[in-house]
Amino acid sequence: MPFMKMLARLGIGSARVDTRLEHDTARAGGDLRGLVHVQGGHTPQRIDRIDLHLMAQYLQRDNDRRSALNAVVRTWRISNPFTLQPREERELPFSLRLPAHTPITERGTPVWIKTALDIDNALNPEDSDRIHVLPHPYLQTVLDAVLHLGFQWRNAWCEAGSPLGRDEPFVQELEFHSGPAWQGPPRTLCLLPFPQDDGLELILDLDRGPRGLTSLLEGTALEGGRRQRLVLSSADLSGGTGAVAARLAAHLRGGA
Repeated sequence: MPFMKMLARLGIGSARVDTRLEHDTARAGGDLRGLVHVQGGHTPQRIDRIDLHLMAQYLQRDNDRRSALNAVVRTWRISNPFTLQPREERELPFSLRLPAHTPITERGTPVWIKTALDIDNALNPEDSDRIHVLPHPYLQTVLDAVLHLGFQWRNAWCEAGSPLGRDEPFVQELEFHSGPAWQGPPRTLCLLPFPQDDGLELILDLDRGPRGLTSLLEGTALEGGRRQRLVLSSADLSGGTGAVAARLAAHLRGGA
């Protein structure tokens, strides 16, 4: 085997990849555009494919220990096989539609695009680019309604759990507490949102005790808390912040 090819298989003098995003902010359910820049190494290499992976980090709880794990939310293939010549440069533009259930990055939830080149019999070059994900319009209406009622952000994170009707190993939880503008007794509110094409499904947990997300998802009794499921159609959400706030208030004040 020629010396340069051997080095390339070890990743020395191999092809390099750099993804350049048009903008690093996108909305769940919206478009993300950019281009993948590939530069050849010291020897010809066959690129079997180039994939873009939408990645998210979530927490796995084991008793009192927590570990951070990474999950693939969606994968797009942006190239067919080709041979990259030494020092050759290629640019592959892309436009991706982010899934409606892409986790939002409010309060620091890590979400990123990982670019991976699949090279036969060689180490595969990769590139990672963090993105800022805004809520899907349906979820944005709900969040606006929650804030309109006088609640304030407390935290947001992804945690291991089976989402409704999807394959990812996690769900995202959004946590709020009542602020000075809330007209009622002090409350905490946790939302698990599940955006859909024709609406939004919510699991709401009020004044949850210390038992955590697992009991919420499994449907077991929550000590000191009240769990409810709320389905908002696209027609409900098109009514705007005030109408959705009224629906939520009925739950939050114990009227539903």
